[in-house]
Amino acid sequence: MPKLELLAKIASDPQLPTPSSVALRVLEKASQPDCTIGDLTSIISMDAGLSGKILKTVNSAVFGFPRPVTTIQRALAVLGIKSARSLVLTLSFPEMQKHREPDDRTRRYWKTSIAGAIIAKELSVKLKRRDPEEDLSAGLLRDLGEIILEQYFRDKYQDVLKAPSVDFLQHQCGLEETACGVHHAEVTAFLLNKWRLPDETTDAILHHHDPAKGTYRSEIVEQRAYLLQFASKVAHLLAYPGQVFLYRELLDLARSKFNMSEAEVGDFLEPLTDKIELFASILKVDIGKVDKYPVILANAAQELVNLTLAINLDNHRYSEQKRRAESEARRWRQAAVVDPLTQVFNRRFLEERLQELFEGSEGVSGIGMLFIDLDGFKPLNDRFGHAFGDKVLQEVAFALRQQVRADDMVARFGGDEFCIVAVHADRAGLQVLAQRVWQAINDLTIRLDGKEGKVGASIGGLTICPQTSDVVPNELVAAADRAMYVAKRLGRNRIHLLDSVEEAAALPCHKEPAVVAV
Repeated sequence: MPKLELLAKIASDPQLPTPSSVALRVLEKASQPDCTIGDLTSIISMDAGLSGKILKTVNSAVFGFPRPVTTIQRALAVLGIKSARSLVLTLSFPEMQKHREPDDRTRRYWKTSIAGAIIAKELSVKLKRRDPEEDLSAGLLRDLGEIILEQYFRDKYQDVLKAPSVDFLQHQCGLEETACGVHHAEVTAFLLNKWRLPDETTDAILHHHDPAKGTYRSEIVEQRAYLLQFASKVAHLLAYPGQVFLYRELLDLARSKFNMSEAEVGDFLEPLTDKIELFASILKVDIGKVDKYPVILANAAQELVNLTLAINLDNHRYSEQKRRAESEARRWRQAAVVDPLTQVFNRRFLEERLQELFEGSEGVSGIGMLFIDLDGFKPLNDRFGHAFGDKVLQEVAFALRQQVRADDMVARFGGDEFCIVAVHADRAGLQVLAQRVWQAINDLTIRLDGKEGKVGASIGGLTICPQTSDVVPNELVAAADRAMYVAKRLGRNRIHLLDSVEEAAALPCHKEPAVVAV
């Protein structure tokens, strides 16, 4: 049977999932040149459930509008006719599938669909595309044909689903054509065209599995096809976290088409898990457990290490690729323990890093520790508010990072306290570092919303030789902490270095002195 005839036959199946009558009327009306916001408001207002979903969605973090939207007319005016049409179809989509039982197969389908929708929209915003809501809709609906083929060709499609995960992910369209005579992207595009979605959406969906083979009416449509391909790979990585090739292909695509580095991909994906879960709750769809992207990327990078070890026998290439893969895995592990406000490491990673240094002490000639407490932070925070306080912490953290070497680390210990670990440091070198850090903090003038302020720093520290010392990491931190309080007792905003951990043992450890020199 010719493919076009087969598509028409599938689309005419009475058992086919279809949008609600209200959604179909919206799609029909929005496709007319004389359609107005008032026309769509009249139609949508007839469905209280759909109206509620629209208001809940536009007022959620998924859209992030700056002010609450309280009426359907206002929501549609903010969205515009094209975006409103896309949102109505998006919110109606789960109702088309409500007859399906929530088994593992269905949850995986919804997980990849909803994740793809959020990723497509967020990437669209990042790229400053003109219709992020249409990209959201395209991302959600892109694989609709998969469910339709599974329903229409019940027995034949089982052969497709029985394929190993790697084959399914890499050759899904080919497997479907072999089994059914047509693939799911063709079914999706044909059906959405029948529902009066524009060609610029259906053309991108048609070619999103292999955009290089498509022909497009504009660069905007071509970019949408690649955007949907990116969204699919990221969504599949969420549902098939063990498939290392997805991670590799994702990074290649991000670099070649969107000029995104590995670090930028990680930064982009890190906050999206919460939005995926929120959108699923709005749509009232069960997508099961959703792992955090930093964890998924870290695991994928580690699997890449293992793969590199298995397939590379050439010594030079083996060593280099192993180093890069382990570095990538370490970077993602570190990303999971970075303080979200200041972007320096958190206390947990500080403790882990010190433990690593102590356990591998044969190669470390000395370890220096600086404990830094900001003077004057609390009055600024109380006077100007937490936003100003956050700005202070961010600028101090940035200044600290500028003063340390590549092998050293900066961590936020808690509140307005920071630590610096200096590797291969002696007392003289630590004194120089402490002076640079003290000067950098004192040179800062923090400004926000017409307010400005300055802080100082009480800094304590010491160095040890791990090869000859019985000191453990927490004793080193505690000694530097006590040295910092000596600096406070001596008048604040100064440096005090100890000669040994034993010297610190004789010092008091309470935080506020009885008398403070001014």
